[in-house]
Amino acid sequence: MYPTLYHFFKGAMGIEIEFLRIIPMLGFWIGIAFLAANFFGARELKRREGLGLIKTQKKTIIIGKPASALDLIINGVYGFIIGFKFIPLFLDSSIFGDFVGFLLSSKGNLVAGILVGIGMAVWKYWEANKEKLETPIEKEIDFRPHEHMGNVTLIGIVGGIGGALIFATLEKPWLITELISNPSLGFSHLYNGLTVYGGVILSVLGCVYYFWKQKLPISQYLDALGPTVLFAYGVGRIGCQLAGDGDWGEDNLAVQPDFLAFLPDWMWAYDYPNNINNEGIEIENSIFSDYNHKLENPVYPTPIYEMFMCFGLFAFIWSLRKKLTAPMMMFSIYILVTGLERILIESIRVNTKYPDGIFEGFTQAEVISVSLIILGILGIVFSYRQHRKKETSIVNQID
Repeated sequence: MYPTLYHFFKGAMGIEIEFLRIIPMLGFWIGIAFLAANFFGARELKRREGLGLIKTQKKTIIIGKPASALDLIINGVYGFIIGFKFIPLFLDSSIFGDFVGFLLSSKGNLVAGILVGIGMAVWKYWEANKEKLETPIEKEIDFRPHEHMGNVTLIGIVGGIGGALIFATLEKPWLITELISNPSLGFSHLYNGLTVYGGVILSVLGCVYYFWKQKLPISQYLDALGPTVLFAYGVGRIGCQLAGDGDWGEDNLAVQPDFLAFLPDWMWAYDYPNNINNEGIEIENSIFSDYNHKLENPVYPTPIYEMFMCFGLFAFIWSLRKKLTAPMMMFSIYILVTGLERILIESIRVNTKYPDGIFEGFTQAEVISVSLIILGILGIVFSYRQHRKKETSIVNQID
């Protein structure tokens, strides 16, 4: 396993590039996942625009306007975060060993944060003044559907990280109690793995709000972008597998069946050597000194299974996009299959079960999966009926 790109280059090529320790393998692949979703989403939005399903918007911009106080504050805050959290990386190499923990802690360089914050605020003021006009003018421009993808991706990143952390904490609510009783544990105590469903749910809700605020056809955008999440999810699971982040399955001590003999052994049962969580037993003579454990028993490599399932389901839904014209049908099918995919994998996947309450004995993912399956079925039925009703109405008007 390769917890970071540093470990990948060292383990696969024998090259040591210290700075690459700050790039986690999982984060690297999540970045690729967002780029992939952006590519397919923009492509589908252009197709729907060409069919007249989504129209280009007219947008008014102001040219020559000086930087507002809010612009300066926002740039200053961005600069402070960069200086406070990223300048220390060049001053203290020990941070690379626990980069995520450092990001989630209160540690940082206050002086660097203030200086970079002031610098970025001044830079914003100077940039705006260069184009400042005595009398700012308004200009109307065309804003095409796919040009919203930048904002949609940003919402996905923020909502994805925030939702994943929130739902991971809700999955183990006792962590909150421990933090309240012992504040010295710090916020990083709540970082106990990420919950993908949480990220997806919060991102979708954030995007729906954005579409509504921008007066965009919500159903068309959800139909266009929903299925791309499946592809992005599959890409993200590549990162889970390469990093060994704990999203593996239960112990698998069974002999590999003959009909699966064509698969390499690691696709049937794997012990995740050098996994990022350092779980299991210590490896003798490991090539990595910081990540040197492997699981005591081999397990089902569920990230690989999910990768294939998601890519296959995406290909299936993507092939239907030109045939299904009923609004919200594509998105409803996406909701249905993503629920089915996850509930199937949960049967062999390691996860936390609720110890008591109404969901006792179930995992958070199982509860959400069942909800998604029900919502997906209801959405398909509702979409089909509404579409049929509209078609019947058009036929009656023609008659």
